[in-house]
Amino acid sequence: MKRLFVPLMLAAPLAAQTYELGLNVSRQTYTRSTVTGTTTVFDYDAKTVVALRAGYAFVDFGPALFQVTAAYQPKVDTDLKPNGITMPTRLGSEYWALGAMFQFKAVVSVGAGLDCRFEKATKANVYSSTQSFTRPWARVNAGYALPSPVLKPFIGLEVAAPLISKDERPKLQVGLYGGIRF
Repeated sequence: MKRLFVPLMLAAPLAAQTYELGLNVSRQTYTRSTVTGTTTVFDYDAKTVVALRAGYAFVDFGPALFQVTAAYQPKVDTDLKPNGITMPTRLGSEYWALGAMFQFKAVVSVGAGLDCRFEKATKANVYSSTQSFTRPWARVNAGYALPSPVLKPFIGLEVAAPLISKDERPKLQVGLYGGIRF
């Protein structure tokens, strides 16, 4: 009996943890840039992006949930608009991210977290160029999870912004995040 008790005590905390799978559908806006010494202002169209996120909660006790997350957003292209005129140049943006999130679960759950986003930007016109870079992003959200014994569907509003700004890069994401916790 003692031999069975120790493995069960070690496995019980693992069994009590929470997994999460979700989709984030956001409106992504870009940083405006200018050419030094000119009056030309470069804008990019805001785009709707979809990212997949998975999470694992190390702590899911009472009202507190602390989780690590991984996310992926496939490439989305947007048009370059110098002084409001659409050009044949497109900016592609994609990322994968690792992060951590703290949630306080009440009737309306609120949370805050940080992501380390590994971003790739592609500028395509006659010539194409690609840049890869890493930026920290902050995320905040508010939402509601349906109470159920096994699968817990949830939906909420999420806002994310980079802590380091770069020209011609995404500067803000606002959208809906939904999925299931199990």
